[in-house]
Amino acid sequence: MCYVIITSASLAWFLCSLVANMLFAVALVTPKWLVGPTQSLNSSTSPHRQSSVGIYTRCKVMQDGGFHCGRFDLDGLATDSSVYPPEWKAAMFFVSLGFSLMSVTVLLTLLTCCRQSAFGKSIHNMTACAQVVAGISVMLALFLHPMGWGAGRVQRLCGPDAEPFYPADCSIGISFFCGSIGVILTFFAAGISLKAETSNMRSHVRRRVETGSKLVCIP
Repeated sequence: MCYVIITSASLAWFLCSLVANMLFAVALVTPKWLVGPTQSLNSSTSPHRQSSVGIYTRCKVMQDGGFHCGRFDLDGLATDSSVYPPEWKAAMFFVSLGFSLMSVTVLLTLLTCCRQSAFGKSIHNMTACAQVVAGISVMLALFLHPMGWGAGRVQRLCGPDAEPFYPADCSIGISFFCGSIGVILTFFAAGISLKAETSNMRSHVRRRVETGSKLVCIP
């Protein structure tokens, strides 16, 4: 029988997972992990534009007042370590892993509306485990990126005093905070999955399914 079960817990689980995944995507692609000090080169330079760097991208205020953003991992993880710090390569791997796992779990949260188990295992439990692994992966990246703040690239942006876990003249950017909030939401989503499974297995939900209801919406 084909049926769809939607409860407040399952809806909250899906939305929490989706938002966390979107935050991971922002942290991955935006060059705002570290934001450099304000530069006043000439009147044509926007005061709102500051040089910044992410995991594999950077934005730079040019000498002529222009602004350029692009990638610096031209050879991927094989890029020279003087250009792409090893710690950031590892951070890139773990953020990508976390984002990929969360993308899969978002789809699985939808699947649980019409199927509760697969291969004799609870889809809720398997998804929750994957979300925990995703959260840990991105959390590792949040520790690895500051370990590379002593690299020459960071010292040129933030000043010669920059060192691991000390950004000197730079400030932590929105991308880093997006990753942090995403980790919290990921662990929260993993916890909600247990409540979602319990809600889907409640007796009055099962009774409605057994009576032939194809769409069951329970607050």
